[in-house]
Amino acid sequence: MAKKQLKIALVLRSGAEYNADHVKTLVAQLPTGLDIICLTDTPFVLDRVTCIPLKYPYRGIRGWWAKMDLFRPDITDDLLYFDLDTVITGDIKKLLKTTSDQMIMLTDFYHPQYLMSSVMYIPNAYKKRIWDTFWANPQRHVDECTVTEKWGDQGFIRGVIGDCLRWQDLYPDWFVSYKADIVKVGESPYATERYSRGNGSLPTGARVVVFHGKPRPQQCSESWVPPFLTMAAEAESESS
Repeated sequence: MAKKQLKIALVLRSGAEYNADHVKTLVAQLPTGLDIICLTDTPFVLDRVTCIPLKYPYRGIRGWWAKMDLFRPDITDDLLYFDLDTVITGDIKKLLKTTSDQMIMLTDFYHPQYLMSSVMYIPNAYKKRIWDTFWANPQRHVDECTVTEKWGDQGFIRGVIGDCLRWQDLYPDWFVSYKADIVKVGESPYATERYSRGNGSLPTGARVVVFHGKPRPQQCSESWVPPFLTMAAEAESESS
């Protein structure tokens, strides 16, 4: 049987700081010719993107829990997922050819013994177990995943699957954290003595920059951060 095509997956849940402009900004950084889906409760029209309604509203819980829709059984393709505050700074075409039968997640930049869900490769075979486990008792999982050892959706996923392949092991130097690997202590308000080890510059070889927490990409003035694109600007351009 022929292997299904890998899809790029994004998630946009309304009611927080993200909107379709963030989707547009990230999509503009991705190579052309991709099959991109956005799981969302606020459908929009954007070239290259197919909107798929979220199955559940996820109201009353942190926005990242909407990532659970990535594991729903009706989407049978393998998925390559990016958080909306990811910045692509180099050639990632090799990632788009991922065919592993194992799930791939980030090593947490602050706590390397744990996993991080900002960028994930999700083989279809992994979805049912994660989906079924969460929806068997969602409130219990939301309530439990509030400590460092088991934090948010990534802590829940780790609790279900144990460990998995790590992007940093597969592609050393490709994946970096803005706050851990770039900002410099004493120069940036986002740097901390405990976690930051950067010198203020984008590391050589970096291709994917992860912005976990504050700041978001558009809140810093780095020259390698792409311009923030808006849906309204495009609509105004087309009507003029």
